[in-house]
Amino acid sequence: MFRDGSDSLGTRSLPGREQSWSSSSVCSTIAEQQNTAYGLVSSHEILPVSLSDVSFFNEDEDDRDRAFQCTLAIIKPEIANLMYKVECIMAQNGFIIKEKEVLRLSQDQAAEFYDEHALAPYFAKLVDHMSEVPIVVYVLSKRNCVEEWLRLIGPANVSRAKRLFPVSLRAIYGTELGPDPVANAYHGSDSLAAAEREIKFFFPNSKVDSTIDSGDDDVVQYIKDTMMPTISEGLTEMFNILPQDPLRWFGNWLLTRDK
Repeated sequence: MFRDGSDSLGTRSLPGREQSWSSSSVCSTIAEQQNTAYGLVSSHEILPVSLSDVSFFNEDEDDRDRAFQCTLAIIKPEIANLMYKVECIMAQNGFIIKEKEVLRLSQDQAAEFYDEHALAPYFAKLVDHMSEVPIVVYVLSKRNCVEEWLRLIGPANVSRAKRLFPVSLRAIYGTELGPDPVANAYHGSDSLAAAEREIKFFFPNSKVDSTIDSGDDDVVQYIKDTMMPTISEGLTEMFNILPQDPLRWFGNWLLTRDK
C-alpha cells in the first residue's frame, strides 16, 4: 500500500503518469457529487450485501476449480467515494485484500487496459469515464475468487442486473441508464488468465499470482475467522466517519476499541 508523507492512504499513477490524488481528495471531490450526479448511490449505502449462499453459477465445480485464487477488482469513478463501504462488503463475503491502490488512469492507460473492447461502440465513452477521476483497484483472494467476485457484482448490464439480480453490487450501485457496460460501478476479471494479465497491468512488481497454493488454506481461514470480523467492524465505523487520515484513525481504533 502506498503511503504519502503524512502516513495516510495516498494514490499513485501507473508508470509514465505523474499526476496523483490523495484519498482524502478522492472522498471530498466525489462526495460533493453524491447528492447531485450520483445522488442515487447514497440511498443504498446501508444495504448489507452478502451473497455467500446465493448461487448464480453451477456449483458442481471440482476441487481444482475451487482452489484459492486471486482476481482484479476495480471500484469505478461513480462510487470511488464508497470504497470503505465496499471493503466492508468484501470482508463480509470472505474476500481478502492482497493489494490496493487509489489511482488515476490516463486516457492512454485506460484504452490499453480495455483494449479488448476497442471495437465496441461504447469504447470511447468507457475510456473517458475511467480516466476522468481516480479509481480504486484491488487484488482480491478467496476460494474460487474469480467467479465469486463476478457473482457478487452481477451482470455488466446494469438494467439486467437490477431486473435479474437486484441484490448484486452493480444493481445497487450502477448508474448506467443504457445497455453499455460503462458506469456499472465495478470491474472484475472474467477468467484466471485475465486476472493474471490485469494484476500485472496495475501491479507489475507484485508477486501475487492468480492462483494460490492450497497450503495457505490454514492462514486464510485464520484471517477470515479471527481478523475479518474486527476489520469489517472498524471499516464500517470508519466509513461513517470518513476521517482525514484513514490509516491513523484505523490504527487508533484498533488500539482503543476494547478500552
